[in-house]
Amino acid sequence: MWPVAKQTLKAAVRYRFVVALGLALLVIVFGIPLLLKSDGTAKGTVQLVLTYTLGSTTALLGIASLWMGCGTLAREIEDNVMQMVAVKPVARWRVWLGKWLGIMLLNAALMVPTGLAIFFFINARADSTELGEAEKARLQNEVLVSRSSVREEEPPLSLSRQKAYRYSLLVAQGKSDNQYTEEEQAFRMTVTGPEHILSFRPEYPRLVEQAQTRPTEDILAQLEQLESEAIRVSKASYEVVLPGQDRFWEFEIDPDIVDEVNRKPVYLRFKFNADDEYDPKSHTLWFSIGEGTNKPWPPEGAFKEMRRGSSAFHEEQLPIGIVPEKGSLKGKVRVHFVNRNSERPIIFLLEDGPMILYHDGGFGMNLFRGLLIIYFWLGLISAIGLMASSFLSFPVATFMSLGILLISASTGTLQQIIDEEGIAGINHETGKKDQSSALDNVAITFSKAVLSVTDLIWGYSPVDNLSSGRTIKWTTLLSAFTGIILIMGGLVMAFGTYMFQRKELALPDPTASMN
Repeated sequence: MWPVAKQTLKAAVRYRFVVALGLALLVIVFGIPLLLKSDGTAKGTVQLVLTYTLGSTTALLGIASLWMGCGTLAREIEDNVMQMVAVKPVARWRVWLGKWLGIMLLNAALMVPTGLAIFFFINARADSTELGEAEKARLQNEVLVSRSSVREEEPPLSLSRQKAYRYSLLVAQGKSDNQYTEEEQAFRMTVTGPEHILSFRPEYPRLVEQAQTRPTEDILAQLEQLESEAIRVSKASYEVVLPGQDRFWEFEIDPDIVDEVNRKPVYLRFKFNADDEYDPKSHTLWFSIGEGTNKPWPPEGAFKEMRRGSSAFHEEQLPIGIVPEKGSLKGKVRVHFVNRNSERPIIFLLEDGPMILYHDGGFGMNLFRGLLIIYFWLGLISAIGLMASSFLSFPVATFMSLGILLISASTGTLQQIIDEEGIAGINHETGKKDQSSALDNVAITFSKAVLSVTDLIWGYSPVDNLSSGRTIKWTTLLSAFTGIILIMGGLVMAFGTYMFQRKELALPDPTASMN
C-alpha cells in the first residue's frame, strides 16, 4: 500500500504536476491580495484576503485532487500498466487505497506550506507600520483570533396533532387558571407555541375528529394549512419586533470561564431585516445590555442608540467585564432591544442570531483546524475521482465526478423545492403548490435525501469562520472527520474498491464494459 502511495507521489513530481500546483498556489497567496479592493479598513482587507486565498486554494486543490483521482487509476488501466501490478500478490483494495494515500500525501505537501504562507502573510499585514494602534487592536480582537459564540436556546416550534387537539378541548372548557387540576396544569406547561395558537381556532378539533373518522384529502389539506400557519405565526412572534414593542435575549456563558472571558472584549453580533428582503438604508436601533447588573451598557442605564444597515451582520464591542461574575446572574448576558420606530417592524431571524462572541484562543490554531476541514474535503473529492476511475475511462470518470460534486453543491435549488413543496405549478401568492402531484412528492423526497447527505459534507464553513474570527471547535473538527471521511468517504471507498476488484483488466479494449 505504501509503495503504491510513494509511486503515485513520484509520478506527480515526475510529470511536474507538483511544480505547477505550487506555482499556482504562490500566485494565489501573494497575487490575489494585490488585486483585491476592500472597504478601505484593515479589518475588511484582511477578511477579503482570508476569504479569497482560502477559497481559491480550496478550489484549486479540489480540481487537482479530482483530476489526480480520475487520472491516476484510469490511465494506468488504459496504458496496461495496472495489469503488471495486478498479477503481483497484492490485494486490489490495497492498490486502490495506496493511490488515495498518494494523492492525500500530495495534498498535504501542498497545503502545509500554503497554510504557513497565509498565516505569516496575514500576520505581517496586521503588524504593518502603516496601521494605527486602534486598527491593529481591532484586527487582533475581531479577525486574527478565535471567538466562541453563544446563542439563545431555540424556542419550541414543534407540533403534535394529538397534543394540540387535547389542549384545544381543554381550552374550550373555559376554565380560569385556578380551576385546572395539577395534571392539567402540568400538561399546559408542556404546550408549545404552535399548539397554543391552534387552541384559538375552534374548527381545529372538529377537523382532527373528521380526519380520524373519514380522512379525505380536503380535510387533511385544511389541517396541514392550519398547522403550518400556526408554526409560522409562532415563529414570527419570536422574530418580529413591532413598533413600540421590545425583545429580550439571554445568553448563558459557562460560569467556570467567566473570569477569563472578562479579560478580553465581548461582542454582540446580530443581523436584522426591516420588513423587506434587502434595504441598504440605515435604520435606528436601541439596545441595552446588562440591565440589573453593576456594569450595564450603556453605563447610564438607558438604551444605546445606533444606526445600522439591514440585511448585513454587525458586531458591537461591549465593555470589558460586562459578563456578571457573581450571584445568580453569573455568566448570564441579557440583551434588551426596543423598537422605537413609528412604522417599521424590525425582524431578527432565528437562524441569524443575535449571539455573544468571546475570545477563547488564537488565530493560528483556528486556521489549523479550518485547513484540516478543507483537507477532509479534498480526501472525499479524491475518493470520488478514484471511485469513478475504478470502472470508467478517464473522460467519463471525470464527467461523472464533476456531476456528483455539482449535484451535492446544488443545495439552494434543493432547499427551494422543499420550501415550495414542489417543482412546478407554484402559487405565486402563497409561494407554494396548491396541490401536490406524485412527481412533486418524489422531488421532495429526493431533495431531502440529498440534503441530508450534503449536510454531512458541506455543512461546515471554515472560510467564513476564519474571516470573522469565529472558533472552529474540536468537536466540529471531529464531526467533520466522522461525516466526511469515515461515513461518506468510507462508502465511496468501499464501492470504489469493490468495482475495482470486479474490473476486468485484460480486456482487449481498455474502455470496454465490465462483464
